[in-house]
Order: sequence, then structure tokens, then C-alpha cells
Amino acid sequence: MKKTAALLLGLAGILSHAQSSSFVFNNYNVYDAVGRLMTCSPTPGLIKYMYASPNGSYGSYTMPAGISSSYASFGTTGLAPFPMNMNYWNVTDPANTANNTSYPYNHPYITSTMSSINEWASFHFFLKDSAGNNIDSYLVGDPAVAINAGVTANAYQVGTNSGIEAEWFTITTPTGKVTYFSIY
Repeated sequence: MKKTAALLLGLAGILSHAQSSSFVFNNYNVYDAVGRLMTCSPTPGLIKYMYASPNGSYGSYTMPAGISSSYASFGTTGLAPFPMNMNYWNVTDPANTANNTSYPYNHPYITSTMSSINEWASFHFFLKDSAGNNIDSYLVGDPAVAINAGVTANAYQVGTNSGIEAEWFTITTPTGKVTYFSIY
């Protein structure tokens, strides 16, 4: 009984310091989505944000055509069925530029500091065909969160050339909030 109580207390501590939503993405079309996946604090004035990225400050992240995946938290993005490219987050902290660097997904700065203040914010991306040609450009996300990093995102957008739709929304379930991003 003591072990169960200790386990539940530990789990409660972890959950109280975790970001409040998991992230599910679905790319239901024939094009890769290549761009910048961003997180940011939903609290105005608390500006620390980060991008999923394999290549330094460029921040390019690819959601391949036809793939679906989910991430329970920023700190588990390397453990998902489709892990983040190179499993790194590029952090920008205007208040303390010493923090501006790339961190592995499971680094304590990501799992404690950034996970305690940030939410999934936006994905600024191009749909690209198999030859690498740009088909359409999108900036989809949670407008209320992304604006804190100076990004104006739309919750829903239709591609000008392809007519392909992209949508971002968050729902509350009995187990917590889930942020969905779908391209179809």
C-alpha cells in the first residue's frame, strides 16, 4: 500500500509540472509537410519558445505524407512512433540568451523548464511533392498561443494551389487536453 501511495504521489508531482496538452498530428494527404513546428507559452509576457529541429536555427521539421503520430509531451518526442527529426528542440529565450541553444528532447531544461510553461503553438510549413517542389504554404496553429512569440497563426487554412485543408484545435478529455493538427 505504501508503494502504491508513493507511486501515485510521484505521478501527481510529474503531472503537476507537465505541459497541459499532448499533441497528435495526422498528415492525410500525398505531400510532405516541411516547416517549423513551434511551442510557446500561452501566458503573455512569458516569452520562451522552441522549434522542433534537426538543423540548428533553420528549424525545418518534416511530417511525411500519410503519417500519423502523437507526443505525450515535449520530453517524449524522441520516443513516439514517429520521433522528431534528430530529437532536438531549438530554444529561444529573449530574457536569458544563455539558454538559446539546441537541447535533446529528454534534456532537463526541456522536460522541466520548457514543459512547465509552453504549449504546442503552430506549424509554419510548405506542402512539398516527392521532387521537393513547394505546392502550398501554411501557418496553422493556436492563435492565442502563437501570438506570444510574434507569430500570427490561423486555426484553419485551405491551400491556394492544392485546396488541401490544415486544421489545429485543442479538446479537453477526461484525461486532459489534447492538441490536434491535421492536414487533409
